[in-house]
Amino acid sequence: MLDKFKQLQQQKLDSMLNEQALLKQHTEQEQQRLAQLKQFIDGMQTNNQMRSALDLQNLAGMKHILHGLSQQQSERVMQLQGDQSRQQHACVQQLSFTKGLEGVLAKQLQKQRQHQVKLQQNQLDELISQAVISAKTNN
Repeated sequence: MLDKFKQLQQQKLDSMLNEQALLKQHTEQEQQRLAQLKQFIDGMQTNNQMRSALDLQNLAGMKHILHGLSQQQSERVMQLQGDQSRQQHACVQQLSFTKGLEGVLAKQLQKQRQHQVKLQQNQLDELISQAVISAKTNN
């Protein structure tokens, strides 16, 4: 019964670890998007073709919009990092629980083996006692 429960907990741990890996991958993708967005913003400069005030005003407006997007993306990355951290903590707890169950099962198995050895030893002692009694009565 306890072994079945341990197997269920191990399956839960495996599922949690898979989810953590997916979160890590998603976080990395969002970080790459943020880096690309920042690189694009940094690459936006005035050039020789921008001579009118309207061109400069449009560039400033675009940069303002892109900075807003960059801020949203930064918040998204921070949220994903928090999710990833919480998932990692949950995985550590689940791993500890699963390993604890393994320890309990190992102790139970060890007790069963010790009990079996003790029973066998008692049976051998009984056989020896009967053999000694039998040998005394035959002499």
